Amino acid sequence: MTAQVLKSEKKQPRWFELYKGIIGLFVAKPRFIHLGGGVEEPSLLISNHEGAAGPLTWEIRWKDQKKFWVAHENTEGIKAVFRYLAYLYFPQKKHLPKLLSVVIAFIACPFVSLFFKGLDPLPTYTDAAEKLISTIRRTESELNGGSSIVIFPEDSSHGYFKKPKRFFAGFVLLCERLLKNGVDVQVFVTYFSKKRRTVIFDKPVRYSVLRRIHGSREVIAERLRQRLCELADMEL
Repeated sequence: MTAQVLKSEKKQPRWFELYKGIIGLFVAKPRFIHLGGGVEEPSLLISNHEGAAGPLTWEIRWKDQKKFWVAHENTEGIKAVFRYLAYLYFPQKKHLPKLLSVVIAFIACPFVSLFFKGLDPLPTYTDAAEKLISTIRRTESELNGGSSIVIFPEDSSHGYFKKPKRFFAGFVLLCERLLKNGVDVQVFVTYFSKKRRTVIFDKPVRYSVLRRIHGSREVIAERLRQRLCELADMEL
């Protein structure tokens, strides 16, 4: 398989463009800082989450064609979104009181659900291998079609941290499948700082290099997490 050319942002439904325009009034434009080459081909962009700020900033401010890996609950309709917000996101990740979490989720879920409907992301799973394989296949198709993939692999079960404590390694399975099919995907570790309004792109590295140096999926994921934390300490 030959390398694809990264495309500019795909045209989205008109209603979603208008919706993003409204949201964009509240999303600051960051500086995109590249420590190496730019993103010139479909790549994996490994990023920290920073709560809702990370995905919003990537979607609204980074204009190249892209798809996102997101928690599967956000792709399963408004009821699933409500349950995710009320019983997982706000109480466990944002550490809000349970009753307040339910109230805020009730108010927010129509807007959040509408955003994800327009975004049309790829669902991720931590406990359903068969479904994850389906997502990996869809992701491969998106990469071949000219889209980069933005992935937030941090384990946020206890909240979001400036320096993520752990990465899930599911994205390494994607890299393995791509390599098996003849695509040595380019990986960028990136760090988004809401406070500094920056997105730092590390120098890109081919997956085959990561595999040769670090070996197992868990070690690769951990090394990329460590590198993301190093980017967090950079003052640029």
